[in-house]
Amino acid sequence: QGFCLGGELPGALTYVVETAPRIAPFVCGVVFACVTMGVAVATGVSLGVRTYLDPELVPVYGWRIAFILGGLGGILSFLLRRSLEESPEFARMKSFAVRQPFAELLKTNRVHVLVGCAILAGTGAFNGLFFAHLPGYLSTVLKYDPRDAVLAQTFGVIACAIGMMITGWLGDRIPPPHLLRAGVTLLMVFAMPFYTALEARSANLILLCVLAGATAGLTNGSFAVLLTDLFPTRIRFTGVALAFNVSLTAFSGTAPLLATSLIQNTGSATSPAYLMIAGSVIALLGTVWVNRYGGNVLKTGE
Repeated sequence: QGFCLGGELPGALTYVVETAPRIAPFVCGVVFACVTMGVAVATGVSLGVRTYLDPELVPVYGWRIAFILGGLGGILSFLLRRSLEESPEFARMKSFAVRQPFAELLKTNRVHVLVGCAILAGTGAFNGLFFAHLPGYLSTVLKYDPRDAVLAQTFGVIACAIGMMITGWLGDRIPPPHLLRAGVTLLMVFAMPFYTALEARSANLILLCVLAGATAGLTNGSFAVLLTDLFPTRIRFTGVALAFNVSLTAFSGTAPLLATSLIQNTGSATSPAYLMIAGSVIALLGTVWVNRYGGNVLKTGE
């Protein structure tokens, strides 16, 4: 998974903005929406396995269904990419490409990497909490039915993907930094009410997850084009990949562990909200510098 996401998503984002720079916000939104729909398919498979197989059969061979489907998807992806050519923008300046892009990146664009890591903090915190931590949290800590938890998460993931598509479309009309600021602000404000409502069971579980996913669509649908905008073509893939992987490792990869530790140490089931608030604050601060250090894709200085 690490090799896949670490190289695949930054490469996809780099490719689409260089292939269709005039609609960069939209195509970036499409890429991340497709990734998120993959998560929805995965949760759907999990739900189907839990529904149609006897519980004792799931750990024996039911889990293999997801691996088989994922493998078939990988083969299809491999066949499709064999027909792709280099992006026109990269092809035009291929002769100027640096032989050691990582060294140049650290020499000339270190601040850009830090800004990229910051604007990803909100996305990282949300994805780690919502995609990885939430199902186990609902069933183990709050004692929801596991099937209900997976079903609600699936609806939330679909809502998030739709929100990303809409955000990408809006990004061609509204400056993406504004959309990112709006998204992380909403996540920051509503993180604690979301977890409080989950604990108190004061609202429908599916509705809560849909609202959370739709809200995160603003953040997840706008960060990608801002990240690609920070780096010139010759080192864009390296810059996007470094910022993406460092930030997702720091904010998303650690979120389930930190959330569990917070619950244990504070005795409060709502304490994971503080992680979402912290990630949102960092992302909000990061947007202060995107205009200053960007401008490689969004030529208008958005």
